[in-house]
Amino acid sequence: MFKYKVKLGIIGLALLAAGPGLVMASGVGGKKILVVHSYHETQKGHVVEMTEGIEEAFAGTGVRLDYFHMDTKRRTDPAWKTEAGILAAREMDRIRPDVVIAMDDNAQEYFVTRQMGLDNAPVFVFGGVNAEISDYGYPRSNVTGVLERPNIRESLELLLKIKPGIKRIAMLSDKSRTTDLFVSYCRTLDLPAEVVGFAQVLTLDEWERAIDTYKDRVDAFGLYALRTVREGPGDADHVPESRLVDILNRRAGLPTVGFFDTAARSGVLCGISVSMKEQGYAAGAMALAILEGRPVSDFPIVPTGRGRIQLNLRTAEALDLPIDWKIISKADVLVK
Repeated sequence: MFKYKVKLGIIGLALLAAGPGLVMASGVGGKKILVVHSYHETQKGHVVEMTEGIEEAFAGTGVRLDYFHMDTKRRTDPAWKTEAGILAAREMDRIRPDVVIAMDDNAQEYFVTRQMGLDNAPVFVFGGVNAEISDYGYPRSNVTGVLERPNIRESLELLLKIKPGIKRIAMLSDKSRTTDLFVSYCRTLDLPAEVVGFAQVLTLDEWERAIDTYKDRVDAFGLYALRTVREGPGDADHVPESRLVDILNRRAGLPTVGFFDTAARSGVLCGISVSMKEQGYAAGAMALAILEGRPVSDFPIVPTGRGRIQLNLRTAEALDLPIDWKIISKADVLVK
């Protein structure tokens, strides 16, 4: 999984080649974009930032942006995901957009793949995709986009700068398609610390048991998506990320490294996450260039390149871990 490791160089050159149209587009005023998000519009640090990036790409162009949110992170049953994809298709039929931007994997699986081959289908530009593009039948003549690849190696290297000597790490996450892909990708990497195990949990009790299983066997914990852990089997409410991280910090007292966008704000010591705003901006810039007449083939499917360095100085202080100012000065997200 996750074979595509080319970074922003290729995609950056492609977008820069689109010229000043990315800043002041000509002849696109009044054209329509439908943005289909896999998740709910209030999901901070993810959907919110993706939308900010998309809107920044279209600022001042006169392009009309409409949004549809499939809400498949809070409502995870397959029946709803299928229904959400149908509703997104109905919205597309109603709006008749010139280009559709589809963010995250569920929008691909339940919406784009079921619409892209239809007669008169629009161009689709995706972002935030974790799976192999072949899983969705990409590339196609009317589909391109940007991939999301977690910065695992880079994050561990940052952790080792803060706490040299870490040799063993356990990876904890919720249980979802996104984290299945994370685990598969992680297993392919040659990392600077040994991963002794993975735990993908569904409930708070499983989370606590996973911590207890590994806390005496590892030097640190790695964390990925924590958004679907429930209080108990069948419960509707999800446990907040910050509560899960707080339980981990108190129960284990070990350094933590996060590979997700709200890691530091949730209490994780450090990490380098993919910028969701960059994902949104890159997808929006592609869509805008296509509206101006650039062919889909001009835009290779590659990951965005610049991660966001995150540090939580409160967690560092609790662990009695001084962080060099050179590291702090480079942080994009700094929790004091």
